[in-house]
Amino acid sequence: MEEYVKAAIDKKFKAFGFSAHSPLPFPNEWSLTPEGFKNYVQEARYLIEKYGKEIDLYLGLEIDYIPGHSEDFAGFMRNTPLDYCIGSIHLVRHPESGKIWFIDGPVEGYIKGVDEIFQGDYRTAVTAFYRQTIDMVNTQKPDIIGHIDKVKMHNKQRWFSTSEKWYQDLIDETLQVIAAEGCIVELNTRGVYNGKTEDYFPSVDILKKCFDLNIPMMVNTDAHHPSQLDLHFNEGHRLLKKIGFKKVKTPFFEVGL
Repeated sequence: MEEYVKAAIDKKFKAFGFSAHSPLPFPNEWSLTPEGFKNYVQEARYLIEKYGKEIDLYLGLEIDYIPGHSEDFAGFMRNTPLDYCIGSIHLVRHPESGKIWFIDGPVEGYIKGVDEIFQGDYRTAVTAFYRQTIDMVNTQKPDIIGHIDKVKMHNKQRWFSTSEKWYQDLIDETLQVIAAEGCIVELNTRGVYNGKTEDYFPSVDILKKCFDLNIPMMVNTDAHHPSQLDLHFNEGHRLLKKIGFKKVKTPFFEVGL
């Protein structure tokens, strides 16, 4: 974690937030274990104290929302306590069977999940993703919404078209709920710089809808390595400015574009 802080300082960042993946109640390769979470919090607080005169550091968490499995965000916020949280969905729970579709990872798993859990019906699977997102916003009220349209990552317009009316209706419904709750939506650059998508999360058409709804935006590189802290950071800000945004917002401050 200290390597990230040193990189942020070297890159002249004025602020930096930690946002590791929250613990989950089943084995996986990407989230913190309960013991790892304790160490993460302890290390972050140590670094906040050590580097406080050089950079503003914040302790956050990217919390997965899986109905019936994940902990309430309020518990993490209150008991740790955290400075902020990002609400994200990587695992989509079938509303009836309860089986879980993992939308990240290799594309083979993405396809297999739709075939086995949603009987090959991509529209039903994608609808479940956005319904779960809406439920997350309504019940958990995260500070920031992470990679809001990540369900498109492996699709590349092959199994469903993001221009179809049913898909755009889901986006509109989701954004209306986000606007009502006042959550920040991130422009996440990771999919582009790691070569998994040709456009950011979210896509330009969704960014334009966010602008029309006065939804606050921020740019996040979703860095998994210190060298990635500012990848497409400037490009993301230029895109927001081109769309019409005058500022970006974090849970702590606003910056003009």
